[in-house]
Amino acid sequence: MLTLSEVARRAGVAESTLTRFANGETASLRALTVEKVGQMFGKFDNRSMRGVAESAAPYRSTMSADIRVTVKMSRETQMEVDQLDLDVVEIAHNAVERAVKTERMKRFSEENREAIESWNKLVEREGLWSDGLRAF
Repeated sequence: MLTLSEVARRAGVAESTLTRFANGETASLRALTVEKVGQMFGKFDNRSMRGVAESAAPYRSTMSADIRVTVKMSRETQMEVDQLDLDVVEIAHNAVERAVKTERMKRFSEENREAIESWNKLVEREGLWSDGLRAF
């Protein structure tokens, strides 16, 4: 019998993706994912692909707020968390927000690299309009 981790690995998707789909937290999967999982169990049928996204674009959840996350840590770390009275949920929330912000900034920089480089060259060549107004 295959574990969920093994099915996810063989299908080339995150285990959390299959878990969210099985729990009804995600409404659809990519057609290729359904095909790979179905072939593992010998039950793939092109006509019965209910809940499968037709496009190649990944599913974007319209759910707004609460999701359940499991954090695994050693017993020693858990004891320290309790001792220091840390809020693991808040820490995880802040870490996810930071990661989203970092990724958004990275993608913006990549998408606008040419314009940013052009602006930087212009400033190097001509300076800023406020250069003569600085008091420092």
